[in-house]
Amino acid sequence: MHAIATPEKQPALLATARILLIMLIAADLAFIVLHVIYVETGLLRGRPFSLEADNGMPEAYQYVKQFWVALCMACLFRRTREMSYFGVGVIFTFLLLDDAFQMHEHFGKWLAAQYSLPVAFGLRPDDIGELLFAAGVGSVTVLIIGLGYWRGGPDARIVTRDISILILILAGLGVGVDVIHVISYYKAPLLAQFLLILEDGGEMLVVSVIAAYTFNVLIHEGRAPMDLWAIMRDFASHRLLRRA
Repeated sequence: MHAIATPEKQPALLATARILLIMLIAADLAFIVLHVIYVETGLLRGRPFSLEADNGMPEAYQYVKQFWVALCMACLFRRTREMSYFGVGVIFTFLLLDDAFQMHEHFGKWLAAQYSLPVAFGLRPDDIGELLFAAGVGSVTVLIIGLGYWRGGPDARIVTRDISILILILAGLGVGVDVIHVISYYKAPLLAQFLLILEDGGEMLVVSVIAAYTFNVLIHEGRAPMDLWAIMRDFASHRLLRRA
């Protein structure tokens, strides 16, 4: 049996996770500002500060956070034996490998060549191949999270649901915004630059939230210290009641 955080300790634990979140987000915002300086001025030319540069500093920082999430999930699975934690750890391990080795780009090119994918909606065959790859990965992700949620205990279900919401936001940025960015790249360069910051900067911020959230669950011994879904639902209900 693992010791459960006492009520007296919980404010201190939450404060620790909050400080981590602030530090992570501060670093994210610093990299976004450095990217803007890199693009708009000549001060940082030749430096790896672009958000979209392979093996750049922002990307390396993102790898570290993804590794932390996977590590926190592995520790949580070891402590609680909840399969949902193991599943989320596998998902973020895959995301780390995908980003590090550009697996989605390689599979996208392979699918485009193998099945002679067409040009459609302003997207190249390689882009459509990447979308098909993302759809396949998304289906597996839903299956893993769904099975973990179905078999999980009350705390694991809350954590799985909360992380699922954050993963959905991450997917919207990485797939949805990316598609619009690709379409606008040549037609509207200024919009494309904004979408790049929204996509890559937004992904960095969301992963920071996930990293701080998983760390918070870890220091609470696998217990759900908060319920993001309930908070969002209550907030939406309150807003609707105020408008009524």
